[in-house]
Amino acid sequence: MDGTHFSLRTSSSFLLLLIFLHTSTAQICSAPTSVNIAENNEIGVVVATISLKLGVTVDFTADGNPDNVFRFVGNMMEAAMVLDFEDKTVHAVSIICTETATASKLELPIVVTVDNLNDNAPVFEQNPYHATLNELSPSGTTVGRFAATDLDGGLLYYTLMPASSGFALKAQTNPDLLVVTPVDFDKVKSVQLTLTVQDSPLTAANRFITTIMVSIVDVDNRPPWFQPCSRYEVGGAVVCQSHGYTSRVVLNEQEAGVLPLDPGPLYAIDGDLGLDEEITYSFLGGDGGGLFQINPSTGNISMLKPVDVLGTISLTVLAAQSTNLFQSSSTSLSIRVQVKSLHPPQLQRTQYQGVVSAVGSMAMDPENKDQPLRFLAMDQDYAATGGINPHITYSVDGSSDFSIIDGYLFMTKDLPEGTLSLQVVAVDSTNEESDTAQLSVEVTSGLTTTSLPDTTTDRLTTALQETTEETTSTPNPTTISSLSPSVSDPTSPETLPTESTAHPPTGGDTLNTSRTSLCNNSPPKRLS
Repeated sequence: MDGTHFSLRTSSSFLLLLIFLHTSTAQICSAPTSVNIAENNEIGVVVATISLKLGVTVDFTADGNPDNVFRFVGNMMEAAMVLDFEDKTVHAVSIICTETATASKLELPIVVTVDNLNDNAPVFEQNPYHATLNELSPSGTTVGRFAATDLDGGLLYYTLMPASSGFALKAQTNPDLLVVTPVDFDKVKSVQLTLTVQDSPLTAANRFITTIMVSIVDVDNRPPWFQPCSRYEVGGAVVCQSHGYTSRVVLNEQEAGVLPLDPGPLYAIDGDLGLDEEITYSFLGGDGGGLFQINPSTGNISMLKPVDVLGTISLTVLAAQSTNLFQSSSTSLSIRVQVKSLHPPQLQRTQYQGVVSAVGSMAMDPENKDQPLRFLAMDQDYAATGGINPHITYSVDGSSDFSIIDGYLFMTKDLPEGTLSLQVVAVDSTNEESDTAQLSVEVTSGLTTTSLPDTTTDRLTTALQETTEETTSTPNPTTISSLSPSVSDPTSPETLPTESTAHPPTGGDTLNTSRTSLCNNSPPKRLS
């Protein structure tokens, strides 16, 4: 029993000794368990101060100062190098205090946290960025995400320029690029945008700029377009209207080779110009009863046999993409079958002279006193009608200031006095055969010429103005054949009726100066 009590007393005494020794050791130094230091510090800045009992020294344990980041100067732990939050955020060190008299030692841990400073600008991974976008992509389509990175972390703020580019960011803090306005490849092939990022919403101390190049991709959304065609934009969609093709063949004759067409060879292009898909051609609804064939690759049309009936053959041509038959369009082809022309039209003179004094007045013929100048071409193919071909049209070559109406020459614009050297052209509109003669026009003032009644002059003036507008835009002025004005002398009650060039002269019948005279086609003639 006594042995047992001795053992308990011994154990208790040893425990008390350990507690005493620990208490004594614990009191030899003290240090904070954690401290903070801002990154980008100066070397030598005090990180922590160690409280030491007299006769106690402090140092790092053998492995308590990795990379020798810190150092001791007396009882002060200093930074031995510049710390960077982006490199390492926490440093764990271990120090040891030693009492010289007793050799007592005490190890203490210290955790050093590096505080982050906003010392880094945000950066983009690329400059420039390249992105693609299908044309006509709807509003709200995401083009891509173009986010910057910031080693300091935190929220980033983006700005897109130009603001009117048809694109926008999803939000100021969200760099998703969105479509605002659909883009048409035919109008815009690429868009260049500038994206700026900064790490604060108001100031721009740390910012970075990059460029975004958006290439617009043509998509297959248009059919073939026959050429030539007139382009129209309807509700944002572009259509190209073909006015069809025409041709002429001779009765009972087979055209050799490729059939000539007007306004030119039959062909179509892909409406999606960036794709330029191959086009195939075919007849839609028949080939004229086996009269014609079309080359599926070129669109060239040729005759298989002669046509034995006069009239017009109407065909429809289909153009489709070789890889996508759903993209197709059609156009018309009108082929007129006519009797072979053996004789071209022939003007009655090789040279004409005229004198004109005012806008809207007929040019007078100095070779036929008191008679207006008249052009008439004869066609021997129309012997049954006295050589009068109703399909002949007349025009003036060399000036847009004159117009020929029913074979009579009118000046449509005030001109200074002088003599003009021009040409008159007669064209058979059924076969484009023509004849040309020289025309000398003297512009003078003070000459009394055959003119029209007021009401007729108003109508003629309007027609001539329209003709002038048309001829100004084209090299060769066209002929207005729908008007057959009467001619009168405003100084006398006598009236000069006019003659249509579509019929031979009928003699010297006279008419009153009424509006009904516009419908008459008798030749102008001075009454005695």
